[in-house]
Amino acid sequence: MGKRVWGAMMRPGGWLAGFAVVLAAVWLGGLAPAIGQDRVPLLVDGTQSLHQRVLTRPGAVIHAEPTDDAAIVSDAVPVFSVFYVFDRQGQGDGEWLEIGGPFAGPPAGWIRAGHAVDWRQTMVLAFQGNRPQRQRVLFFDEREALADLLDDPALAERSATLRRQAVDEALPADSPVISIEPPVVPDIHDAFYLLPILEVEDRFLASGFDTRMVRVASIPLSDDAPDLTDFEDQLADFEVGVVFVIDTTSSMEPYIDATRQVVTRIHEHIRDTDIGERTTFSLVGFRDSTRLVPALDYVSRVFVELESGLPIEAFLDAIARMEVAAASSVGFDEESMAGLHTAIDFEEWDKFGGRYIILITDAGPRRPGDADSATRLGPREINSLAQENGIAILTLHLLSEEGADNHAYAEAAYRAVSAFAGIDRPFYFPVREADVAGFTSQIGDLARVLIGDARGRVEDRVDEVNAEIAADVEDRAQLLDRVMQLAYLGRVTGAQAPDVFDAWTADVDMTDPSLKALQVRVLLTKSQLSDLTQVLEAILEAGSTGVAAPEAFFGQLRSAVAHMARNPDLLPNAEFESLGQLMGEYLDGLPYRSQLMEIGELEWLAMGPGAQLEMLDRISAKIELYRQRDADDRLWHAPYDGAQPSEYVYAMPLEDLP
Repeated sequence: MGKRVWGAMMRPGGWLAGFAVVLAAVWLGGLAPAIGQDRVPLLVDGTQSLHQRVLTRPGAVIHAEPTDDAAIVSDAVPVFSVFYVFDRQGQGDGEWLEIGGPFAGPPAGWIRAGHAVDWRQTMVLAFQGNRPQRQRVLFFDEREALADLLDDPALAERSATLRRQAVDEALPADSPVISIEPPVVPDIHDAFYLLPILEVEDRFLASGFDTRMVRVASIPLSDDAPDLTDFEDQLADFEVGVVFVIDTTSSMEPYIDATRQVVTRIHEHIRDTDIGERTTFSLVGFRDSTRLVPALDYVSRVFVELESGLPIEAFLDAIARMEVAAASSVGFDEESMAGLHTAIDFEEWDKFGGRYIILITDAGPRRPGDADSATRLGPREINSLAQENGIAILTLHLLSEEGADNHAYAEAAYRAVSAFAGIDRPFYFPVREADVAGFTSQIGDLARVLIGDARGRVEDRVDEVNAEIAADVEDRAQLLDRVMQLAYLGRVTGAQAPDVFDAWTADVDMTDPSLKALQVRVLLTKSQLSDLTQVLEAILEAGSTGVAAPEAFFGQLRSAVAHMARNPDLLPNAEFESLGQLMGEYLDGLPYRSQLMEIGELEWLAMGPGAQLEMLDRISAKIELYRQRDADDRLWHAPYDGAQPSEYVYAMPLEDLP
């Protein structure tokens, strides 16, 4: 195929509608066959529940029988349509596949095996949103060409030359590069795209870093390329939403006053400017459990909704009236996760290009397994909810003398909640000794940069790379601002994955291998997410009982799983040896391991009560995360017209698995 350097725009009725016509419930195994239907797809060798699937290549023709002389059922099969395999006949170049969908048939007909690609694991790639920090991803025609480049001590220099040629549309005829990531990052939720992973191979670089070499397929899109010449015009409608989430317990009064003063000064600076009209401030307060201390009045409260075009005066009036609690909470940890969750749940986030939450607190969060936790979500789960909605969380942690024993726990939690995919340092800013003057300076720098830089020039941002993130607040905030702008441009320009059929790439920036460029995700159906949640609920229930009697944990769990299984015949083994064996075969073979999935009976007993409770806290947080993922309609996509809700698919980040 020819060299391509730009992705194409998605058009209504385009590739997605085209392949949806023939797709039909083909994404993941586990659906029961229809009553009276005795044809089911072939199983993947060595599995009990994974069914064979293929992606169609260009030129695929469906015949009524496994011969070229048979009647043609369809000669216009969209590339990378996904089908189940019901039968195989012949070998080598003469092999034919009987394919179809939905799961329960009847099969649609036969295609040559050479016109299809096996797709065992429903893994896909998504581009990381850290484009201002990293270089654009290159795609290679052959595995050997990529491997040779990765083994070269001059990797950075050679990859920079290839990238320059691709950007300039000046690739030599013998170049191994066949495509490049679009200049603005596609959004996998707002403009759903598929980059199916066909093979994965770990590789170590001479620099000491490791990478995954990935053979990837991409749906070829239309020949229309997005207009990349009007970025400045596109940003004319770029709005910034900033939600302050403030601890309003009794120790916080001076910091609430300082925040009000900083925002007032910023407002005076920008109120007569264009960006002043496109910046909205919102305000959320949080305290702690009102069940424990009713006099606290609220767990979290919205003082100012996030509404596009809301006058700044609404925020200033509200924060002037914000009062600290008259009563003291129990213990030092408070409900910061509830405050963040309230802010993430605002309905108008999609109207803003810049999406920021600034958390201000002097205490750590309640643990997800705490019976008095309002959300049952941990920092990593809250962070995942925010990032799936394109929201960045920035934390100002006040290190007061009174909270010294809490600082280490709180810092670890807030570093986790303030991480941003692909950026190597979390947006966590400690304020030493809870100094009010230092706090005022830091929050002023944050707010000024996040708001003010939206007025800046755009031309240099598209391919600008910051190889290092400076330690100071302003440089890190400027980087995040550029990330937000490029994500916004990806949405408004209709940026899509590059036009690649079958290529190899690396999941790191080849100029700076410390930076991840691609994120591995797994396509799950609603049905599978429900099954996964049920398994975790069974583990949580058995574990909660088993903490008192740890030796009984696996016995109780085996009994619970046997009773709740949708299809007991598909259980891996009534005497399963690790928790990972309960999670479903669709997770087998993934480039992913977790402490939870490796736990067996001996490991559980050796952990001790403290580590067991910590593990159960994590499981509790995952369960709540999955419930909220299930309820977020924006994340789910129908694989074909008329699909049942249980068949909708979501590309879950690998890190969100148990």
